[in-house]
Order: sequence, then structure tokens, then C-alpha cells
Amino acid sequence: MTRICPDPIPKRARDLFADMEALTARFSALAAGIGCLSIIDLARLKPLMDQDEEFRFLVSLLSSAEERLLAGFTYPKRRREWLGGRLAAKRGLSRTQATEPAAACWYRDYSLLPDASGRPSLHDYPAQEPIPAISISHSREYATALVVATGPCGIDIQQKSAQLVTVQERFATEEELTLLDRVDDLRTRLGILWTAKEAVKKCLLADQPTFFGRISLTEVAYQSEGAIWKVGCRVTGRDGCTATVRIAEFDDYLIACTAGEPYA
Repeated sequence: MTRICPDPIPKRARDLFADMEALTARFSALAAGIGCLSIIDLARLKPLMDQDEEFRFLVSLLSSAEERLLAGFTYPKRRREWLGGRLAAKRGLSRTQATEPAAACWYRDYSLLPDASGRPSLHDYPAQEPIPAISISHSREYATALVVATGPCGIDIQQKSAQLVTVQERFATEEELTLLDRVDDLRTRLGILWTAKEAVKKCLLADQPTFFGRISLTEVAYQSEGAIWKVGCRVTGRDGCTATVRIAEFDDYLIACTAGEPYA
């Protein structure tokens, strides 16, 4: 495990980060050639937030601005999702550096704060330009983050819940479902569609209030090596604006990530 702060680190905090490394390693192929992906188990984070020593350590990895944001969340689930997403993103940022930073607690030397569109934006980043781009997502028991050297990027994680079936008319067309007809399970098909469109939205349409009708799946291929779906998407409103999304499945979840040029 990469050392992110001086000893002593509470044992259960060490276990949390070791688990994040192991979980992330399972999906290293998903973001290969795109950026650095990190996944954190929020169920493992939950008990640490209820213990004084462990919680103090986790907060010590945040900047003062991030600490204030965390303190403003009163709903425990939202606090856990927010903190987990930031820890995953900071783990990814640490991996983008050629050498490990010498500062004792480098994580708190910069802030990940929401921009006008709610997208995480780096402030006071102590590394050389270009500034990396970050996308964060969470669903039920997991949070994930994608860090790329230059932006934009988008990541989404989604549990394959029954709710996807009840709202499918909002985001899935018959033509798109036909492209995925080799997938027998309807929730998996809908999850692929949902995560692909969410990832593209975060990457290319972050400042747009609505997006489902502007993103269409155009092609689907399955890569047996790494068990990855590669989905082509078209964004209407600009000729030739396309994106390729890579999607992996684990347990009852799907993770999608993409990177591309800014949408204008």
C-alpha cells in the first residue's frame, strides 16, 4: 500500500485502503489507456466514521475547505458517499504523479470542490500542469473515481436495481435495447445503457440540465479479455461528436468510464 500519511495509521484505516487497492486491481483493465480508476467499499468505510480515532485520521486527509463541506452534510449516507468519493479520487490523483509526494499528508494540500455544474474541480493542486480531470460516482455500497491527465472524463457506477426497469422509458429506446439483445438479463441491459449515458453526460454535457435525449448508443462490442463492454455513443447537437464508453460488471453493479474532448 502506498504511504499517504505518517504513522501511526489506525489499523482499520489501513485495512480500508488495502481493500480499496485490492478492489481497484480487479478492474485495472477498465481504465487502461484512459486514466486511473479507484473503487472504495462504503460498507467498510461506514464503521470507521463512527470511531473517533479512525474518523480523525480520515478527516486529516482532507483540506480545510473539504472539511467544511463534509461538516455541512447532516445525513450519514450522504456524508459517507461524499467522503468515500473524495478518498477514491485522491487515491487516483496520487497515482498520477511520477514520484510519491514528500509532504507528510499531501492529500490535504489541495481541495476537490464542486464547480458551477457540480463536477469535482481541483484547487491549490501542488503538482505541475496540466491539471488532471476528475469524475466521481457512487451507488449503494460503492464509490468510484476516475482521474485522467487531461480532461474531460466521466465515470458512473450503478446497481442493477429493479428501479431501472420502472423508469426505462426515460433513457432507453427499442433500438438501443436491440443492440444489447445478446445480454439476457434486462436489468443488465438497462444498466449498461444507464451507466454509458451517465458517463458521457459527465464527460461531455456536465453543464446541461437534460441529456438522455441527446445521447444515443450506436454500437456495442464485448471484449472477452477483461470482460469489458465497449459502447459507442453519439451526442446530438454537434456533428461528429461521439464517445466510446468502457463498461465492466461486478457483483450486482456496472461501472462505466470514458474520456474525451470538451463539448461546445
